Formats: sequence, C-alpha cells, structure tokens
Amino acid sequence: MRRAVGLWLILLVLSMGISTVRPVKALSNDPYEAFWEILDRESTLVVEVEDGNLSAALELIQNSRLGAENAANISALTWQALEELKASGVKTYYTAEELREMAQNISQNGLPQETMEALKAQGWTDEQIQALEEYIVQNADEIDEDFNMTAFLEKFSMAFIDVAFKYNQYEAWALEK
Repeated sequence: MRRAVGLWLILLVLSMGISTVRPVKALSNDPYEAFWEILDRESTLVVEVEDGNLSAALELIQNSRLGAENAANISALTWQALEELKASGVKTYYTAEELREMAQNISQNGLPQETMEALKAQGWTDEQIQALEEYIVQNADEIDEDFNMTAFLEKFSMAFIDVAFKYNQYEAWALEK
C-alpha cells in the first residue's frame, strides 16, 4: 500500500510538471549532481523574484518544474535501489552490537577489499575512502542504536517527494508574481 501511495505521488508530481513551457536543462546528467545545480539556481531565482525582478519568474517556473521532476526521479531511484537490495537478500537491519563489531573489525583490519572496490567503482577517491574509514574508527564508541536501512531509504525517498512539492509551491508562487 505504501509503495502504491509513493508511486501515485511520483506520478502526480511528474504530471504537475508537464507543460508547454520547456524546462531549463540541468547541467549534469547525473540526477544527484543535477539536484544541487537546480537547487542552487532555484535559490538565486527566488531571491531575484523576491527583489522585484519579475523577468526571472518565468525561469523560476521552469527551474521549479525541473526541480520537481528531478526530486521525483531521485525518489524513484531510491525506491528502485531499495527493492533491488531486498530482492538480493542483502541485510538491511543491523543491531547496535552488530554495528559496533563491524566498526571494531574496520579499526583492526580496515575496510573490506570488496567495499573499497565498490566505493571506487562509484567514483570515490582514495582520500575519501580513507576519511570514511577514519570516521568509522573515531566514532565506533558512539554507536548506541540499531540501523534500519529499509526505513532510512523509505524516509529518504519520501523526503524527495516533499522536495518536489516544495518546488511546486515555488512554481505556484512565481505564477502569482
């Protein structure tokens, strides 16, 4: 049921963004990089319109539509990744004790080789991987609660739906100007 509601919301957001006005294209094809580009442009345009530059309103409308579409896309990608995790049998719930044991193992042996290879395949640098490893080691003693990756990803996905609706609010605001 929750998945159906999420899908319905995504479709609603996407249908709200359809118009004869062609949206401004994001600079990046990567939806996560595009998210920050769109957000940065949105903040600039909101200030311009608020300061009385009404010629920026049309671009704000277009950018808001692009932002809503991008946020819905990231939400859908998150749900897809979660479904793939579930289908693959990957464990998505860890107790605090399990997390502490993992951190202890990392502090003694470093990150597992397959984890390092997966991070590098995703574009992580050696410095970023080292920083992650150091962070885990430095904060191992502060682990005091369980981690439910399924719940985290569901909330993460729904947060992007909230972002899409916020973009739609800015679009409506710009239309009023």
